[in-house]
Amino acid sequence: MATITIKDNSGNTSAQFTANSDESIGTQAQDAGAPIPFSCGVGACRTCVGKVGKGMEYIDQEAVGPKHIQTEDDEILTCIAGCKKDIPADAAIEIECENL
Repeated sequence: MATITIKDNSGNTSAQFTANSDESIGTQAQDAGAPIPFSCGVGACRTCVGKVGKGMEYIDQEAVGPKHIQTEDDEILTCIAGCKKDIPADAAIEIECENL
């Protein structure tokens, strides 16, 4: 199955886990030990923002809810973003979270 790597703002790996398309990336990261902070939890703030360095094509930015604010092309709101259902098993996603 696809792998997601979460890095802190210094580039250090905080968590690495197998992608699950049924949950948000932020929830999965927290379960794997990366303390991504959530504030609103509904895609309306930037508390959980992550910069995708690899694998943006495998991410559904509104997997668990609509995005209420704009982000840069390489950013996601981890509280609502998830993996696409058809993500290849050998896919790799790398995300740097600015608030870790």
